[in-house]
Amino acid sequence: MDDPGYEYRTSWSEDDDAWVGACNGFLLVSHLAPTEAEASGGIRSLVADIVSDMRANGESLPLPLPWELYDAARLGTVTARSS
Repeated sequence: MDDPGYEYRTSWSEDDDAWVGACNGFLLVSHLAPTEAEASGGIRSLVADIVSDMRANGESLPLPLPWELYDAARLGTVTARSS
């Protein structure tokens, strides 16, 4: 997988009193910063490092999640359905 098509976003966190950068391919990874630009650049750099490390170790990259699923998973509201 050459380009997994990750998307990035930033949001303000009242709890952390900081901007939070997030990537829809890495649910448990975020980057906190005092400015939105730093949060955006920080998460992109962090994900680039993780992807480089994963590729160097022959690991499969995670697929990007739709933001709706990403948000639900972060909030713990995703439920599994059995058929």
